[in-house]
Amino acid sequence: MTNDRMTNEIENGARIAIVRLSALGDAINTLPALTALRRARPEAHIAWVCETASVGLLEGHPLLNDVLALDRKRWERALRRLSGLGAVAGEMGEFFGALRHQAFDVAIDFQGNLRSGIVTFLTRAPLRVGLARKDGKEFNHLFTNRHVELPAERMHRVERGLFLLQALGIETAEAAPVVPAADADRQRVDEFLAAEGLASGGFAVIHAGTSAFGRYKQWPTERWAEVAGQLERELGLRAVLTRGPGQAEAAGAEAIAAAARPPALMAPLLSLRELGELFRRCRVFLSVDTGPMHLASAVGAPVVALFGPKDPRIYGPYFGRSAVVEKPLECKPCHKRSCADPRCMRSIAVDDVMAAARALTSGNPRCVIRDP
Repeated sequence: MTNDRMTNEIENGARIAIVRLSALGDAINTLPALTALRRARPEAHIAWVCETASVGLLEGHPLLNDVLALDRKRWERALRRLSGLGAVAGEMGEFFGALRHQAFDVAIDFQGNLRSGIVTFLTRAPLRVGLARKDGKEFNHLFTNRHVELPAERMHRVERGLFLLQALGIETAEAAPVVPAADADRQRVDEFLAAEGLASGGFAVIHAGTSAFGRYKQWPTERWAEVAGQLERELGLRAVLTRGPGQAEAAGAEAIAAAARPPALMAPLLSLRELGELFRRCRVFLSVDTGPMHLASAVGAPVVALFGPKDPRIYGPYFGRSAVVEKPLECKPCHKRSCADPRCMRSIAVDDVMAAARALTSGNPRCVIRDP
């Protein structure tokens, strides 16, 4: 089917489902596609089907009419333990019933695996757009009826999402991510900065933690502590440590803050939108490959991103100015989900990270720091 025919099938008042499950970073990298879709179809009803990790970012989003969130991880834990199966089965039934009740005309699968394919299929949308067989995973193509074949060259996840829309004849030029913040979000960040005597642009943010799934992408605590100290001693930027809700992330951030010389500051536990507002105010943001790194990039913070196993040309910070710090190893890029010897992270030195921070804070354009 031609792109024109597909475009005609998506009327301005259509009910459209964006299917993008998985982690926070994946949702953030799909926000430009939401911008382009809303711009092209201003009168459409657009709902986003996500997982609970992204709800705080998407609920109440000005470009969305609705958010449908599934608690996949909790459901999977219950199924593995055979505990609370009745309650989980009831929740799943309610969720998929709500999905059908939306009566979508179009569902666009921006993910391309088995899980997203099933959800896309269960929308019962007459037009279900997804990746071609060679580009999707786990027989995803069986659940969609319009298949988009990606070009052979490597594409960033942001670009891949926009390409799906381009194949529908939708203009995607200058489609920027929208990360909203309410007055309450700004006020909480204002109060924290005022209490610590920090001005906008006068501090750096370090987000050192990862999800349990991404532990192998972490960088040693003592190196983060040294970077935190050098940021203040050399650049005059107080380091502020942020974290996710997990106990391990809290303990890791506190250890870095305490070991830094001078000691770094610990931010309170913030919501996703509050984090985005804090990142907007910082002079430079430093992190490993994790969801908050994409959030900082999306709100326009200069980002220093430490990359180990994954390819930053696909998963790196995409928006604004950034410096990617990585080392060329024969085992990269790596598609493992765990690693007993993460040399790719251990090979990154404090001097590498500080060189990237100096480059960004001095106003240099986008750069990539690698060994020659």
